[in-house]
Amino acid sequence: MTVEEPLPPPPIIPGVARALSPLLRRIANPGEGDEPGLNTYLVGIDEIVIIDPGPGSVDHLDVVCGCGGDRIRWIVMTQTDPEYAAGAKKLKQMTGALLVAPPGFDGADEVLGDGYKIDATEFRIIAMEMGGDDHIFFLEQERTLVVGDLLDGGIPEDLPARVKSMRLKAVAPGHGQYIEDAKEHLGMKK
Repeated sequence: MTVEEPLPPPPIIPGVARALSPLLRRIANPGEGDEPGLNTYLVGIDEIVIIDPGPGSVDHLDVVCGCGGDRIRWIVMTQTDPEYAAGAKKLKQMTGALLVAPPGFDGADEVLGDGYKIDATEFRIIAMEMGGDDHIFFLEQERTLVVGDLLDGGIPEDLPARVKSMRLKAVAPGHGQYIEDAKEHLGMKK
């Protein structure tokens, strides 16, 4: 009996929606050259949360609206840097969705803070403040953490302890591939 290598994940193609799980889809923004840029996530089916709408490219926002339409109810960001958030106000205009952002974000309908919850018909998302304007989001039903680029510089010391009780399965980063083994990625396996 031979052990086969796991198949590599399919390539990330900017502007193309990809289902990552039953409740989570990703649309990558165009990046530099042939590389995909920031991942925009759509959470839900009947009601949709947009996480990290991106820098505001009209083409990208049109794709997001085409995938979510009038079911887009909320817009949130992992951080307020223009790469993540510049498209938020335009997307709000296009969809009428509630814009939930950290204190001081111009045009927000509600203030995002640690423990903020979005209870939709089929899921719950809980925000975790990570310092300053940075937030991550826990998709409770799928035990997935949407982290933006929080992990790019390494894993924050307090993160494994903060998420241990969540029994995480997956991590959805701001750039790159969806990570199906959250515990290994976060260094939580023994």
